[in-house]
Amino acid sequence: MSAVNRPEPYSAIVMAVLAAAFATWALLTVPLQGAVVLAAAGVLAWSGWIAFSYARPVRSRRVIAVYLLAVGFQLIHMAEEYTGGFPHEIVELFDSPRDWPENEFLLVFVFGFGALYFFAGAGALYQIRVANFFLWWYALGAGLLNGVAHFVFPVIKGGYFPGLYTAGGHLVVSALLIYFLIRENRELRAAEQPGSAVARPAA
Repeated sequence: MSAVNRPEPYSAIVMAVLAAAFATWALLTVPLQGAVVLAAAGVLAWSGWIAFSYARPVRSRRVIAVYLLAVGFQLIHMAEEYTGGFPHEIVELFDSPRDWPENEFLLVFVFGFGALYFFAGAGALYQIRVANFFLWWYALGAGLLNGVAHFVFPVIKGGYFPGLYTAGGHLVVSALLIYFLIRENRELRAAEQPGSAVARPAA
């Protein structure tokens, strides 16, 4: 096993602590139903990262390209949420005692996470383990889990809920990213087998 693929505990521990800290902040400040989705996203992302991409960081440009397309789609989705007043609507939907200021929504979830997503894409090009966490954060959290939640919210409300129109795209892009991430792991594992004649494509 090459040095880049040799497991080490430090980045896994750091990301577990950061994910737990973010989940705690969300549970203490964001309307509870939205915070639960965010906390679950962190658990799913960390689990998928450890299982598939921690010991073998992504190398394929194909996977990173799909991830960046997903990030671009995420910004479109957030635009629909913003124009529809998502923070206010989720407070109203669940009659939450907590307000969700629009500027906090923009700063943290649009600009803050938007920057992190692109930094992670750059880091993934160099097989940085921590960067790979965010590939799974989108695939299982911001994409899959968030997409499912956006089909549940309109059922509870009995009508349109901000983010519904782009939720289907979330499910499609996240499913595609999950497929490529798992396929990447299998190809890297096969290439490590003694005597393997499998050539690892760059694309």
